[in-house]
Amino acid sequence: MARVRTEAKREAILETAAEVFTERGLEGASMSEIAKRLGGSKATLYGYFPSKENLFVHVSLRVVGKEVIPMLASLPERANEDPRQVLLDAGRHLMARVSDRNATNAYRLAVAHGRAGNLGRIFHDTGPGQGAKLLAAYIEAATKAGRLSATNPNAAAYHLRALLESETAYRLRLQLEAEISPEELEETIARAVDVFLAAYGPKTTSSDTAISSDTTIGSRDDDAPDQAVTASAALQPESSEL
Repeated sequence: MARVRTEAKREAILETAAEVFTERGLEGASMSEIAKRLGGSKATLYGYFPSKENLFVHVSLRVVGKEVIPMLASLPERANEDPRQVLLDAGRHLMARVSDRNATNAYRLAVAHGRAGNLGRIFHDTGPGQGAKLLAAYIEAATKAGRLSATNPNAAAYHLRALLESETAYRLRLQLEAEISPEELEETIARAVDVFLAAYGPKTTSSDTAISSDTTIGSRDDDAPDQAVTASAALQPESSEL
């Protein structure tokens, strides 16, 4: 029972902290105000989260857990669908979170305070790391369905994430998100998916190639000259009398 109360208290802290961070931003929020709204003490608050930065990262990851993780977890159910459409949908959800200012701030804090309270590991395992595992599960399922071709789904998942962020992540982390329009973001997602599919799209099998070759030969005009024979003859040296 005590564990249930502890988890309930943690959720209450995250809920209240989310409200304060939304109203005042990271810089304007304080642990004192969060504790006051909770009706508890700062000592209790620090018992769950050792710093305001740590709390902020957990609040941001909580949003990811509610909005993005369920979507990614459902992707294997779409393994037989057109992978381009599936990846476009996933890319839009992911980039909506990546381009959110709170998510960007959480990333910067995880980098700056990564060793404090194991924050870097928490951020990775709860956010990008978990997302990569779920993407890998879809890629593996789509490969088995013949829709993709990935011998290492885990690596492919990280490649997809890197491609999606390649054109915008640097600017986002420098707080230049205002210059990235929705139209540009949509175009970058489409380009990323197309590059990914160029590498991991379904490969043509040797049997498919043989069928295609047979079809081409079978459809040749019988009245046309044999091009192979003609080409061979053209390569023979002309006879000359000495």
